[in-house]
Amino acid sequence: MGLFDRLKRLLSSPAPQASDGGDNDGAFDPERFIYLKVPGNIQPIERGERFEDPLQAMLEETGLGGVSGGGSSLSDADAEGRRVVEFCGIDIDVDDRDAALQRLRAFLPELSIPPGSELHYTRDGRLLRDAYADGAWTQALPREERHPGFGV
Repeated sequence: MGLFDRLKRLLSSPAPQASDGGDNDGAFDPERFIYLKVPGNIQPIERGERFEDPLQAMLEETGLGGVSGGGSSLSDADAEGRRVVEFCGIDIDVDDRDAALQRLRAFLPELSIPPGSELHYTRDGRLLRDAYADGAWTQALPREERHPGFGV
């Protein structure tokens, strides 16, 4: 998927939408939403090429869902007024959260995901995260942090 297609997709969906698995009326379901948080100064084009495009391809190929958006969080301005990307995020809508998480945990290291990356999700109303460090995922950690745009 090229830059134009990625921008068109991002601009056409202002809020996350759960994939329609047949039992959903199209309303947003936090239990079917995963937020991938990736630390580092990763610019939008790099985020798309390095993570969003391969994730979208994998999710489509496996029938697990799709990438619905992404963004960058900037640092506070330094003494010269410069800001850098502290982390980027990728929104993923899924039909089967647990199957998608299992596949993401296996696939993201193949994309050289940096240590400190996290998968944020909701299970039975609980805010959880998986944290990546030393080549492994620590799963189902409690989470207080919420999505920067949607509050889930």
